[in-house]
Amino acid sequence: MTTKPRLGLMLMIAAFIGLVGCGGAAEPAGDSDAPDPTPAAVADARIPGGPPQVENDPPAGICEDTANILSRVDRAPQAMFRALAIDNRVGQNDGDGIRAVRFAVVGNGLEYLIQEEEAPYCILGGNEPECGEWPRNAAGRYLWGAGGPVVEPGRYDVFVEVIGAAPDSLSGSDRCNWNFAIQIE
Repeated sequence: MTTKPRLGLMLMIAAFIGLVGCGGAAEPAGDSDAPDPTPAAVADARIPGGPPQVENDPPAGICEDTANILSRVDRAPQAMFRALAIDNRVGQNDGDGIRAVRFAVVGNGLEYLIQEEEAPYCILGGNEPECGEWPRNAAGRYLWGAGGPVVEPGRYDVFVEVIGAAPDSLSGSDRCNWNFAIQIE
């Protein structure tokens, strides 16, 4: 692909945006019949309509070098993601033979930590089947867990540690862990 078609397309898009933005002459200040927005209306305009967009190449991570403690990360539709974890010597249901799953999210000045001791293991807490909804504060802003700090856009590193009830037969450890990066828009 050459750069000339891209440049032409970008110029067309910029021209279109400029035309839309200049759709009419601006009204002089103070001549509008509409009342000034209230502080609450201005604050409401900044509240997102849906959960923050989490971008990554699907949540990565599996327990490596283990024979029995098995885990993976799946997306939770309204609550980012969750870890599924089992010890296959105990059973095949989420949580069988697992004591806990720890999550840590670090980046942009944030150090969010949570330990889930019952399946489903949800990064934002809660034990609803699909991890419930992403928690919000009274103003409607999304939080890192109930009562946690407000979610801000940026890059974060996610660390997951699965703790089994017994040592794995291959690794000899009762835990496995992995990490991956996410981008929140």
